[in-house]
Amino acid sequence: MLTGKTSSMVAVYSGEHLFRVTGHSKITGDNAFVMSDTFRVGGHDWAIQYYPNGDTRIVDGQFASVFLLLTSACESEITASYSLCLQDPATPATGDKYKFSITHVVPPSTAEQFKGWGSTRFVSRADLAASGCLKDDCLVIKATLDVSKLIDESKGDLGNIIVVPPSNLSKDLHSMLGSGLKEDLTVDVGGFRSFKAHACVLCARSPVFRAQLYNPVSAMQSTIRIEDVDARVFEALLHYMYNDCLPASMEEATQEATNMARQLLAVAHRYEVERLKLLCESKLSKALDVSLVGFALDVAEQYHCQQLKDCCLKYMAADRERLQAIMGTQGFQQLNTNHPRVVSDILAQVVAQRLGDGK
Repeated sequence: MLTGKTSSMVAVYSGEHLFRVTGHSKITGDNAFVMSDTFRVGGHDWAIQYYPNGDTRIVDGQFASVFLLLTSACESEITASYSLCLQDPATPATGDKYKFSITHVVPPSTAEQFKGWGSTRFVSRADLAASGCLKDDCLVIKATLDVSKLIDESKGDLGNIIVVPPSNLSKDLHSMLGSGLKEDLTVDVGGFRSFKAHACVLCARSPVFRAQLYNPVSAMQSTIRIEDVDARVFEALLHYMYNDCLPASMEEATQEATNMARQLLAVAHRYEVERLKLLCESKLSKALDVSLVGFALDVAEQYHCQQLKDCCLKYMAADRERLQAIMGTQGFQQLNTNHPRVVSDILAQVVAQRLGDGK
């Protein structure tokens, strides 16, 4: 008779994700929702889904709804214990508000089979307004998640419980900026302000800086001067170079953040930092209104931003009265001055799009 021994253990993986919802008041309409970026916990991908006006298929529009979604396949049974709560955007350390906690057992399934869990009556509109968590039209939702898996030790699955944390490259680079640690480059911006940086970082992040700084014949330059760039905009460029994201001030839905995005897009184009350029395009596309769309189109034409241009055209074509209002704005007049041929082409495209949509 054959006998054998088996053993198993439960491994628990923990993670946390902050979802910053900017332009909260601009998310309108029944069942309108926004999704966070995916984040990985316990070998699975998750996301936060937020309905500012509620999932009206279930409740009325007086409550916001929030859900946690599993976006990847679940090959074996797991137990997910999670909480969703609001945090003060300015001082997130002050504590959690409207905390919703629950535990679910997830059977083996595909991501398509999984609808998600959460609260349809997460917080009422009145309570949200009084909570202090909605500041400058920005809301921060925190998800805390523990994922438990049964590990069969006898099958050699113990190797699967090694938890690899997320990359901390951006954090490490951020700690170098302004630390004085072997900063070998001074960037003089317009003669008004100078910044210390690492030439190797700028060369790695921008082919233009690489061509400017690196000379195979002589040593790398220690000082360079940049003209026609606002110091605050260059500081935002440096922030991206070291952090791979926009500065926190640009995440807010403010006019200042929108203006910064327009200026930073131009600098990103100048130094061929393509991902930053797309981040600025995305920021502008989400802030489009009657007064901005003309300026945004002008930027899109000047710096070859096709996706931003498409967003502007769709915004213009959606409403006839809106289009008439846009044509009277300063931004549209600037566009007409800088790109007169383009304006007629744009109007023709808008008319064709409206005819195609039957409007």
